[in-house]
Parts: sequence; C-alpha cells; structure tokens
Amino acid sequence: MAGEILVQLDPLYFLDYAVFTGAVRQYASKALENAFQADPNPLRRRLHLVNLVKEEYAAYEDAGATLNAFLDYREGKVEVPIASLMAFRTGDVELSAMFKSHKIGSSDELYIALRIDEWIPGAWAEWFPQLDLRKALRLACKFFFEDCVSNQKQYGVIAYNKIKHGLMVVPSGRVYKGDLPDSPAALFSTPAELKKQGAPAYTVYGFPSDDLRIEQRHASIEFVQCNLRLFAGLYLAWRYPTAMPARGLSWLQELFASPELFDVRHLIAEVTAKK
Repeated sequence: MAGEILVQLDPLYFLDYAVFTGAVRQYASKALENAFQADPNPLRRRLHLVNLVKEEYAAYEDAGATLNAFLDYREGKVEVPIASLMAFRTGDVELSAMFKSHKIGSSDELYIALRIDEWIPGAWAEWFPQLDLRKALRLACKFFFEDCVSNQKQYGVIAYNKIKHGLMVVPSGRVYKGDLPDSPAALFSTPAELKKQGAPAYTVYGFPSDDLRIEQRHASIEFVQCNLRLFAGLYLAWRYPTAMPARGLSWLQELFASPELFDVRHLIAEVTAKK
C-alpha cells in the first residue's frame, strides 16, 4: 500500500520540485543578497553570512539526497526515487560518502550511473537550438562531484547543524580565537577522532565574510538548485510524459519554456556560451 502511494506521488513531487520546491533556497539566497546590497552595513554583513551559510549547506544536503535517490532508482533499489527521499536522514547525505557508497569515482561515472542521456527529450535541439543540454548536464555532474564535495567540508557540516539547531554561532570568531577572521563563527565540540589526535576539546569554526566568498556562496546555491531542478524536470519528462496535462501543461516544451524555469534555462545558456 505504501509503495503504491509513493508511485502516485513520484510524478507530482518531481514536477513540483522543478517548478517550485527546488527554487526555495535559491529564492532565500536572492532575497538575502538583495537586502545585503541595499544596506551592506557591518552588522548586516554578519547576519547575512550566517543565513547564507545555512542555505549553502542545506543546498549540499539537497544535492546529496536527490542524487542518492536517482542513483538508488537506477540501481534498482527503489521503484521510484521519492522512496529514497522519504527515507533519507541528514546524516546520510555527506556527499563524498554518498558517492563512495554508490562506487562513483568521478563526474563521468556519475553521468553514466544516472544514465542521464536517456532523459534528454528527442526534440530538445528543435525546441531550444541555442541551449547545449548535454554539455550543461556533464558540467552539472562535474560540479556536484568535484566542487560540491570540496565545498561541503566536515567542520562546515558540523557548524551548519550547530547554527541550524541551537544557534551556536557568534558574530566574531576573532574574539574567541585571535587567528580567526573578524566574521561569524560556530562553536562546537571537536569530533572525537580529532581529539584523539591532540585537537582541542572545542572548536571555533570561522566563516570568511569578504565579498568574493559571499559571491561564491550565492553562486554555489544557484548552481546546485538550478541543476537539481533541471534533473527533476528531465526525469519527469522522460518517465511521466503524460503527467504534464494534468497540471495544465499541454506538452513537454511548455514545461521547459515556462517562466518558473527561466533561471534553469538561463543557467544552461551561460554554460553553453562558455568554451
């Protein structure tokens, strides 16, 4: 019974993810960016950074959970990806460990394991002749496997959870530890394995707040979320082509041409333009 319900929910959820759910963190990131640019005073910079870090690390969790679900589906572990999404726990989506569990050792292996070429609509080149979808998908896999894994640092994950649950965050790490930048930092117990190696019992983990780092965090959130929405839309179009009319979309091209997916198309266009 539960399995039958998930089969019914799968197309509904992935359509919603493509047009709405996957844009939630991107919307929050953009709202934060606009507010900060309107009044970039020192206090706002600190508040902005703390909230931006939360959105960035939540985006990496999204990537881990979603890619894991698609890989589980491709490996025959679940009938529908939403089954894996329903079962995931935040501790399960540390990206490097997730890729290792699926024996994924490179971005090319991720691309092949997802069999994502099968998801590309046959008429894509006719619909959007200026958008090189295959190139965008390969770069997305490279970004997920290389950049996101590198950016999702162990201490960053711990800090994110401490900020999210309990607000163990301070406005300036330098006040607590003189060699840290004068920007927000999280406080937490040092992992046991590092304590055994002589690390101090508690850690003050700082987040640089210069303009370049802030811009990079915004860019990471946008790239993660746009690509996950693209994956969701392509999976939906490939597996459930008849699901669109039930939601007021007469055909596949209308989904990808919709205003809700403008950011996704814009990202593909930017990637296509790069040599």
